[in-house]
Amino acid sequence: MPSEGAKQPYVREMFDRIAGTYDLVNRLMTFGLDQGWRSRLVREMQVDRDGLVLDLACGTGDFLKAWAKQGIRAYGLDLSLQMLMRARPITGVVQGVGEALPFLDATFDAVSSGFAVRNFADFAVVLHEVARVLKPGGVVGILEVATPKSRLARELHGLYFGSVVPLIGGLVSSDRSAYRYLPQSVAYLPSDQRFEELFAQAGFSQLRRWVLGLGAAQLFIARRGAA
Repeated sequence: MPSEGAKQPYVREMFDRIAGTYDLVNRLMTFGLDQGWRSRLVREMQVDRDGLVLDLACGTGDFLKAWAKQGIRAYGLDLSLQMLMRARPITGVVQGVGEALPFLDATFDAVSSGFAVRNFADFAVVLHEVARVLKPGGVVGILEVATPKSRLARELHGLYFGSVVPLIGGLVSSDRSAYRYLPQSVAYLPSDQRFEELFAQAGFSQLRRWVLGLGAAQLFIARRGAA
């Protein structure tokens, strides 16, 4: 696992390496459920048709496609150039980091992000940046992995995520180190209570959380305050 100072360049280089097979591995290791989870988040966020969305850590553009299906304009940002090269035909994208968003204050009506919390160098700073670029009352929606609460589900999930997923990733992408990191990176996730604290400290309210996939995934939605 990279140290805090080395995390950002490590993650950038890793995603550059696996960009070509990232979508295929995602579909295989989630049995295609990740697409439904994204669609669920887009529906729950309830963004108006004339709204403007930023997809943070957009990768190859899965959320951008989901927003486009709703007829909603969305722009993407990611730190990996190779991932963005695969998202470019969809809409406008920019290379950058969540801790220093290259956008003016109060630009967007909504911000979405999928499976990126554990890859940010500083998620607390990211949330403050998201609040800055959102309009008052704007909504943020986050899709992330989770750890099941029940003992049996947790043990089965740990076996699958910790052993089977790296094997699948290694076979498809020939990069086992990346798919060893991704399960291990769950250690970076805040606890449920800490998530609530971080959203509140960044000026968000009305936080809602859904658990999906028998506890393997979670959705967060919150609103930026008026101030």
